[in-house]
Amino acid sequence: MGAYTSNFAAIDIGSHTIRLLIAEMSAEQELSPIIVERRITRLAKNFHIGHRLKDRGIAESIHVLKEYTRLLEQYHVRSLACGATGVIRRSGNRNDFLDIIQKETGIKCLIISEDSEAFLSTKGILSVLPPIPGRVLAFDLGGSSTEFTLSQTKGERPIWNTSVFIGAATVTERYLSAEDPPGAEDVERARRLISENLEHVFAALVDFENVDRHHRIMTVGTAGTVTTLAAMNLGMTTYEPYRINGVRLDRSWLVETIGLLARSAIHERRGITGLEQGREDIILGGALIVDEILRGLKRDSLIVADSGLLEGLLLELIERENEWPRTMATSLTWRKRKG
Repeated sequence: MGAYTSNFAAIDIGSHTIRLLIAEMSAEQELSPIIVERRITRLAKNFHIGHRLKDRGIAESIHVLKEYTRLLEQYHVRSLACGATGVIRRSGNRNDFLDIIQKETGIKCLIISEDSEAFLSTKGILSVLPPIPGRVLAFDLGGSSTEFTLSQTKGERPIWNTSVFIGAATVTERYLSAEDPPGAEDVERARRLISENLEHVFAALVDFENVDRHHRIMTVGTAGTVTTLAAMNLGMTTYEPYRINGVRLDRSWLVETIGLLARSAIHERRGITGLEQGREDIILGGALIVDEILRGLKRDSLIVADSGLLEGLLLELIERENEWPRTMATSLTWRKRKG
């Protein structure tokens, strides 16, 4: 750690993964990521049975968080923000889970509301993209839910946001896990489920576009499914987050890729360049959601950002400690990851 710098960290506990970001902030308000970690824990697995977090997912999560606490100590982190979303927010035993986390790791984790998640995710997304004129629709596609946020990029808060309880893992468990690879009928059933759950999103956005016909809303996607698809599109053998930001995914490519995934057994998907290990079973479900979003919005492409809630948590932590105004824009600047 150099002169006049401080290390801050954020942890995002989601339905499918737990992510850690440790960044160094200089006196010039420049942020340099030091550690970026992601572990697959599958907290959403079998959540539909009783709507409670299962022991296996909890145990795996605690194991990961203990690993992260060692990194927090190693890098002398000054302050930490930890937020939980997805199925944790909806689970009947969420408070027990948070108590176990604090008892076993010392980490105080808060449940993030849908509105706060929308704000923070958009803040993180905008921080890594060039300035976007007008309005942006950002969607954060997780394991159990997908968050949508419509924002004026220079505004102080989202114009509109909603959360749809459908994600890559939930679609897979309900419709795409009976056969390997899944049958065409199951894929079509999954599409119908996704479309039905997204109808109100599309209806709301049509109203917003009708109000301002002069400015087309830019669509930006983030989180594991979307960034994995971007890595596959680029043929990345080693994942490099900074190369993902700003990548345009065409729907024509996405449709072809869905066809490939639907024809491939899980073990065959493991050989696809760019496909993150541990995501091969749920990538088809996630890709179907992305495609249905584009179809419903009548878009032929989207922009990808490898940033979102995790980065938003970190940015707000730093701004709160410095008593800076709470807005979606940030005066902090990201630099290329160290190491």
